[in-house]
Amino acid sequence: MAMLLEIRDLHIEALGEDGRWQEIVKGVSLELEPARVLGLIGESGAGKSTIGLAALGYARHGCRLARGSILLEGEELFGATPEKLRQIRGVRVCYVAQSAAAAFNPAHRLDDQVIEAAVQHGIMSPGEARAEARRLYAKLKLPDPQTFGRRYPHQVSGGQLQRAMTVMAMVPRPHLIVFDEPTTALDVTTQIEVLAAIREAITDEGMAAIYITHDLALVAQMAHRIMVLRHGREVEVGPTERILEAPREEYTRALVNVRRVQKPENPRGGPPLLEVRHVDAAYGAVPVLFDVSVSLEAGRTVAVVGESGSGKSTLARVITGLLPPRKGEVRLDGGPLPPSLKERAKDQLRRIQLVYQMPDVALNPRQKVEEIVGRVLTFYFGTNGAERRREVERLLEEVELPAGFADRYP
Repeated sequence: MAMLLEIRDLHIEALGEDGRWQEIVKGVSLELEPARVLGLIGESGAGKSTIGLAALGYARHGCRLARGSILLEGEELFGATPEKLRQIRGVRVCYVAQSAAAAFNPAHRLDDQVIEAAVQHGIMSPGEARAEARRLYAKLKLPDPQTFGRRYPHQVSGGQLQRAMTVMAMVPRPHLIVFDEPTTALDVTTQIEVLAAIREAITDEGMAAIYITHDLALVAQMAHRIMVLRHGREVEVGPTERILEAPREEYTRALVNVRRVQKPENPRGGPPLLEVRHVDAAYGAVPVLFDVSVSLEAGRTVAVVGESGSGKSTLARVITGLLPPRKGEVRLDGGPLPPSLKERAKDQLRRIQLVYQMPDVALNPRQKVEEIVGRVLTFYFGTNGAERRREVERLLEEVELPAGFADRYP
């Protein structure tokens, strides 16, 4: 069978802060047949997304395709003209980004954005594209498929928005889709449904896919073959079953074993640190939470699980004071917290922090990491100068990021 995609000896470089080009993808080669899925797996910074974007003949700002070959259905994308690439992208190859919130324009309705590529390239009329979008909304289990596309991005949950972006990639019926961790924002139940729908579409339409992830459980459901990457190099590649059950390389074995690590059980004890008591919450006239209660002791973790739109993030907003509850209360260390963020004391704000679902829209792209993290240190602890820099570097290393990332932009 002829290959849909062939990448040979691909080298990609990034411009360093010293003005020199540094190699970040180092001689990677891969092949992909029609109606097949290749999983790219590895830790952050392994080069997964960079290679996935290269399948579109694209390199991010500050990067360049240095050398190699990228053949899509026998047509060379490496060095292709911008006009030729415009004719290919959104027609023969589409991309599903990791963050739907950053990919959608908040000023336009979902339908207008979902059908844009198919209409602009003359693949379908607007009416045909909307009908195809509605069919795919239903296939990916989105609510009210006939009217869902009339909403704006802010009017749907993160998981629903991620599925809408998958629909946007499928409407033009491309030959290849690059999925860049498309189920990151979805609950477990919805993940299974979306992955099943993606695989069904690939089978039905004869499409192929590159599926980028760090989650072995997900890639096992999606991919026929897996390529393991580290530091921009191929570690090993092979059929999914063989990679998961009999990995040959030590690094691959370590990745496989991560999901088998058992978390030690900490003994329960002590009074609750955080309590949510009989909380109701709503957005305007739309109720979202009904009589929710949670109790959490120090040193413990509670997982809040539910389908997209079930109120998980709303509960977090209530706890942090971003959304005052209609009824009930939140207590910290035995004392009641003011319902609204603006009513809470500075130390109360410090003690409850929220890690957002999508960091690329939560972090200021115009500020370096040192300024973003350091601002919090200055605000709460008065830390400045060299001491602040040392603390920022320590915190980065604590989450397994190099201290030098302090000088980077998001």
